[in-house]
Amino acid sequence: MFFLKSKKFQIFAIILSFIGLILIIVFVNYFNKKEIQETHFSEPAHKGFTFLNIGENTKISSDVREQLRDTLGPDAIARWSTLDLNLNYKGFLKKYFPELYELNVKLNSPIGERVEHDTIQLTYRYARKKKAPFDYVKLVFSNLTQKPLFIFIKSNRAGSDILDAIIKKYGKAKTIRWDDKSGKSLYWEKNRSILIISINNDRYGHPEYQTAIYYVPGLEELVLTEQQKTRHQQEVINKTGKTAF
Repeated sequence: MFFLKSKKFQIFAIILSFIGLILIIVFVNYFNKKEIQETHFSEPAHKGFTFLNIGENTKISSDVREQLRDTLGPDAIARWSTLDLNLNYKGFLKKYFPELYELNVKLNSPIGERVEHDTIQLTYRYARKKKAPFDYVKLVFSNLTQKPLFIFIKSNRAGSDILDAIIKKYGKAKTIRWDDKSGKSLYWEKNRSILIISINNDRYGHPEYQTAIYYVPGLEELVLTEQQKTRHQQEVINKTGKTAF
């Protein structure tokens, strides 16, 4: 009888040990996975320009959207949207940032036709309700790489604080005085990408701050991919035309 009880106890102890081992493995895997996710999400913040920890190598995901919603409120998402890189006034990019101007020409129709791109666009209009110092935020990601292409932020009341924070983080900026002297733009260049903050008065005479981040390598990749796709489609059309009759 004692032998049977001892044997049952041994079996019970083995089962408990096995369950404990499984729990340990589960917890270790969970924390390792969490650490990998946090590292993957935070690493891009150390490269180039960032906005709310979104950097040039950050990939759009449910976690990223959740983090943005926590800070900026509800988002509006659009896929296959247009991508207009213009800023401030007509001719601004052409005069001061010809590289961005050329990219914008390639991304849009010269005759004004609507050109849509394989992108994911997130728009936020209620960040003030979340106590965030932004009146409007737009982030455009490539749906091909899942990485950001363009970020645009508009802010009125807290614009000067945002500017001070950016100067503190990225150092002294280069300054552009607008032709009509109504405003100015400060800009930084890093890893071939460009950050521009433009300051101008709105129609009520209040200062308005517009911040734009152009991830140039990502934009170039989008243009190249679309050009290759267009060439391939044209080759298929030409081949079909030759063999149709």
